[in-house]
Amino acid sequence: MRIIDSDIFIDSLRGVEKAEKWMKNTVKNGDGAFSAITETELLSGKDCNNTEKRESLLHLLALFSKISVDNPIAQIAGDFRRIYEISIPDAIIAASAFQTKSTLVTRNEKDFSKVENLKIEIPY
Repeated sequence: MRIIDSDIFIDSLRGVEKAEKWMKNTVKNGDGAFSAITETELLSGKDCNNTEKRESLLHLLALFSKISVDNPIAQIAGDFRRIYEISIPDAIIAASAFQTKSTLVTRNEKDFSKVENLKIEIPY
């Protein structure tokens, strides 16, 4: 499985061709998911004040599985935040991928590469 980071969703929603193509292939393969914190990050954007853009976002998210933040993920995220000094949202996203033994798909290699034993894919 692949956990998709917020930046990939943002690129796709902004019409970045490589991101749109990657998303279509991932939907077709059925192996994509996202952390609940990604949904929070995306819905917090000012673009969601526009009803049509909010609906487009929710439609895109509905194509993937959502990973809830349960107790094991919360504990791992706390460790990642403390040990690797990454933001809490990034720590939760990384913990979601780590706990589910998934690959994290992101363009944020700088922050996520700090986390030992986290599989990362840079999609484009």
